[in-house]
Amino acid sequence: MKKLIILLLIISFSIISFSSTIHVSADTVKGGDDFYVLKNNVQVIKDTLEVLTDLATVTLVNDEWKKLESTGSIRIKTDTMEATSDSLNYDLKNDLGILKGKVETKITLKEENKNILIFCDEINFDNKNKTYSGKMEDNNSLVKIIKGDYLIYAKSFEYDENTKILLLKDNVKITNEKKKIDMETSKATFKTDKNEISAQQVKLTLEIKDKEENK
Repeated sequence: MKKLIILLLIISFSIISFSSTIHVSADTVKGGDDFYVLKNNVQVIKDTLEVLTDLATVTLVNDEWKKLESTGSIRIKTDTMEATSDSLNYDLKNDLGILKGKVETKITLKEENKNILIFCDEINFDNKNKTYSGKMEDNNSLVKIIKGDYLIYAKSFEYDENTKILLLKDNVKITNEKKKIDMETSKATFKTDKNEISAQQVKLTLEIKDKEENK
């Protein structure tokens, strides 16, 4: 009976959904005409997005299966991003999502076969246009970003996979221990494909080893 319920749910999404198919599976599915509550081993797949969690709700909005909400232990994957969080709110029609609560994100740079790691309280992401923005809720905390040898901190950030530009705002600190770089500023851009930094009103420290240390 459980398999039959899940099968009917998938078929209804395939017919009603806006030219995209939403595949849903879970141990328990309960709902009606305008919502379904999914519990335990939940998997939701739509195009390149995959959501894995133990509790989620899919809601009908204006006759379209549009709203996906989940709380608890959440893992999402796309073709270029993986993330974990405590809360997800996703617009299934427009492919816009919000992750909250101890968000850990990995964005893959396809050309370099390298990753950007981001740790923050909240991330808004556009899965179609591959753009991201995030922040920390606590005034005393900063977003942490790791890209290769670079360790980056800021109150908030924006990133565009297409332009490769990482925009950093407020209390920005960029360090590279290997290259002996230590930079502080209020706003900076970081070009992730070339590791190029642009900023104004900067406090910059470049360490040069003396001759004895180089022997």
